[in-house]
Amino acid sequence: MALSDIGRPEVLRAVEEFDRLGRSAFLHRYGFQASRTYLLSLDGRYYDSKAVVGAAHG
Repeated sequence: MALSDIGRPEVLRAVEEFDRLGRSAFLHRYGFQASRTYLLSLDGRYYDSKAVVGAAHG
């Protein structure tokens, strides 16, 4: 899967997993550090953008 193949459904599934696991466990599971610059904003909550895209991709 290329990055261009990632759509809204994949991102939303990753965000659901983020919410279910919690930030620390989600980042650890996918091997990412906390975002320093860019965050994904969804429904008033913020998510580590690279980690969410990485989870949606993988």
